[in-house]
Amino acid sequence: MGIVLLKTKIAAHTYHLKIQSSDFLQQGNTAEFFFSNPYYDPQSKVHQYPFWNYEPVYHTADFAVHTFSEETSQWIKAVQEGDTVFFRQISDASEADETGEHYFLIGDVTSLSRLYEINRTLSVSKTVSSLIYAEQDEELFPDLDHSFPLNFFISKPVKPEKVIEHIRYHFPENAKNTIAYILGNASVTEVVSRYIRKDPSFRILKIY
Repeated sequence: MGIVLLKTKIAAHTYHLKIQSSDFLQQGNTAEFFFSNPYYDPQSKVHQYPFWNYEPVYHTADFAVHTFSEETSQWIKAVQEGDTVFFRQISDASEADETGEHYFLIGDVTSLSRLYEINRTLSVSKTVSSLIYAEQDEELFPDLDHSFPLNFFISKPVKPEKVIEHIRYHFPENAKNTIAYILGNASVTEVVSRYIRKDPSFRILKIY
């Protein structure tokens, strides 16, 4: 469990939560939050959120909570600073991989905090090409230092073909040892991953 230190709305459908807890594990990069106290409500709804940032000295972690679903919207609106929240921490396959020379970071606003975190984790010697797609500017939010280090693409509606077209014209070809992180909307991710994997002009080492 943890204590909510900060709750602030940072975009049309996103809140920033800062939580302090001695239960955070440094090796985990995703927290599954319960929407009610699981000790009293074993059937509590849950939702996963990637770590936006983790501070091991003060045991604090930042999360971007999106309100695209009704359940999530109701939960985050009820949460207040000082409240206790319950979570289960897990590890997933999107640990930052330092073995590449070039990186493709591609995703929607639901994956933006995770891609910000990966971008901050990578060594300054790495070369990064990025694309965050959204339907409107109001959905976007800056990184924790208030900067916008990644590139954005607005399209309504967002279609995989438009994302691929942007990648084709703006991402470098024949970049050595490229690692791609393609997160977010499942239907877009599947098509974009297939395109990047099969296009010989992109020398892809790994895709997450």
